[in-house]
Amino acid sequence: MGAADLPRWRVFPALALGTVMAVLDISVVNIALPTLSRTFGVPLTTIAWVVLAYVLTISGLLLTMGRLADFMGRRRVYGAGLTVFMVASALCAAAPSANLLVAARALQGLGAAMMSANSTALLIAAFGAEERGRALGAFGAMVGVGLALGPPLGGILVGHFSWRWIFLINLPVGLFAQWQLWTRVPRDPPGRRASLSLMAAAFWCGALVTVTYALSQGPAHGWGDAHVWPLFVLAAALLALFARDEARAEQPLLPLDLLRGPLGVATTLTLIVNGLSISVGFHLPLYLEEVLRFDAAKSGRWLAVLPLLALVLAPLAGRWSDRIGTRALSVAGMLLAAVGFAVMSQVGTAPHPGHILGGMALIGAGIGIFTVPNSSAAMGSVPPERLGLASGLQATMRNLGIASGAAAMAAIVASRFAAHGGGTLAATAHGGATHPLAFALATRDAYLVMAAVAAAAAALSLRQVAGVRPDAGAGERG
Repeated sequence: MGAADLPRWRVFPALALGTVMAVLDISVVNIALPTLSRTFGVPLTTIAWVVLAYVLTISGLLLTMGRLADFMGRRRVYGAGLTVFMVASALCAAAPSANLLVAARALQGLGAAMMSANSTALLIAAFGAEERGRALGAFGAMVGVGLALGPPLGGILVGHFSWRWIFLINLPVGLFAQWQLWTRVPRDPPGRRASLSLMAAAFWCGALVTVTYALSQGPAHGWGDAHVWPLFVLAAALLALFARDEARAEQPLLPLDLLRGPLGVATTLTLIVNGLSISVGFHLPLYLEEVLRFDAAKSGRWLAVLPLLALVLAPLAGRWSDRIGTRALSVAGMLLAAVGFAVMSQVGTAPHPGHILGGMALIGAGIGIFTVPNSSAAMGSVPPERLGLASGLQATMRNLGIASGAAAMAAIVASRFAAHGGGTLAATAHGGATHPLAFALATRDAYLVMAAVAAAAAALSLRQVAGVRPDAGAGERG
């Protein structure tokens, strides 16, 4: 990196630190759930809301916070989100009861949504189109760091100190990120008048929260359960009300004209690919432990192959996309993933270790090659004044893809397990322990479905524009 690069890269630490914290706090809490259950004397089903409150709040507010920042200023909204996140972290650490901890986590989710919806837009505004992939690649690596750091960091803090430290650690990091933000990220340009409908925002938020919660509950309770299917009906009704309100709005929260173009393609691909990615992380540990009898530690080591490859290849893919455009890399990435899923579908009950590792490597490489070019295509398809919208919509589809991917994988495996004579697959796992062949055959069927989905995503990627808009973000660089 030469001296000429430094002014633009000065914005990176503030955005990277905020993003790492927001992503980290999705996974770091999982390790503490049993401890929290014992501390507050409540069942795990109750303490699970410590995670759900955070995830649901983020999912519901990402688009609104991105669109709001287009009018109010991205640095302003991002900085306010950083402050809310730190205050909420302090409240989480001081929480005297499970209910107050859940409430503080919802507030923390608000702050995370304000940051996550605008971090990519702020980054793009600082870089020209010719360097967008490089910047997004480095930024994608930071997201990977946050995801990878969560479980081990949570284990150390809970095991050697206190669960409260998983929240207190955000305070010094957040203060440093805030200082970096106000001293290194350029001021917001003059704002534009906004007349966003609060009712439309409420309908959108309600629909996203409802469908995300339904997807999280379906695998455990069954999709036909009286506590699950009405949630999908409610979400559909809220989306209909949202569409009606948007049709009347002068400045809609989600302009439909953008969704008919490259942004719609890119965000659809974001949802699909995050669903594919989480399907591996959700199901493969069950296969390794139920069929191959791996212990949790060994299973975790094998699972590291996929995110590590994606982490290494994301920055490289960013540089390549600056040179050759986004479409070829997006198509190649999805084709690699499709081959990887096809390989994984043939693992059976006694596979060679290289068979599994090879399949995982292909999937990880494909996702790593795909992700940054697709994000670059999404951000390059909109004018500068709508970068917040594109960033918020991308983040929303990412979260929804994670929720729907895990739910879809659980549903496919459960149905195919029964079809192959395994009976009812317990939602708590260990259902395949006495029927390893049925579980392996269900795994085969599920991965073949994922291979077909990845191939379809490769075909959809052909609809992406070959390059990026040279003017996107140019008007806001400083």
